[in-house]
Amino acid sequence: AEVLLREAHDHFDLPVTVFRCDMIMADTRYAGQLNVPDTFTRLMLSLAATGIAPESFYQLDSSGNRQPTHYDGLPVDFIAEAITTIGQQAEGFFTYHVSNPYEDGLGLDEYVDWLIEDGNSISRISDYNEWYSRFETAVRGLPEKQRQYSVLPLLHAYQQPQPPSNGSFAPVDRFRSAVQQAGIGPDKDIPHVSAPIVVKYITGLQLLGLL
Repeated sequence: AEVLLREAHDHFDLPVTVFRCDMIMADTRYAGQLNVPDTFTRLMLSLAATGIAPESFYQLDSSGNRQPTHYDGLPVDFIAEAITTIGQQAEGFFTYHVSNPYEDGLGLDEYVDWLIEDGNSISRISDYNEWYSRFETAVRGLPEKQRQYSVLPLLHAYQQPQPPSNGSFAPVDRFRSAVQQAGIGPDKDIPHVSAPIVVKYITGLQLLGLL
């Protein structure tokens, strides 16, 4: 698609702005508005429904402690505002990596912390292999409606803890500069993922009758 748009720009001077998005997270404002089949929503539903999580989703350090990591996601309302605003302003051919650039130490482990702090009954299991075995059994045993939207089709992705990573999947300087110049977002900058965004997945799933 990008090649076709580039050719349209080169041959007909069509202004084109390409936005390459990573994980698009839930809207921060509207209750019950979730992309239920996406990877992240499936994981949140499965963790809450089974009530178990690993001590860490990532490889531990040599002392057996959690390592700082990062989950690359941004709320859809911010992304929509960025696309509509920046896309209308640009002339020529521009490509933006719509991503969360912060080395903030906020990954899936911290998201589970936030869910527990909000009162969700989720127990940590120190041995990752034990967690995965129990998690797989519990997910397969969920009622049909929950199982349909669970992480079951993606379980293979969680067989092993992932290496920790920080920052975004691609350079974000151009996108961040455009966001700041246009004054997009509550702080006129790319937002951090915060506890209310993650907790909203649970309340949204409850409103949809999936928890």
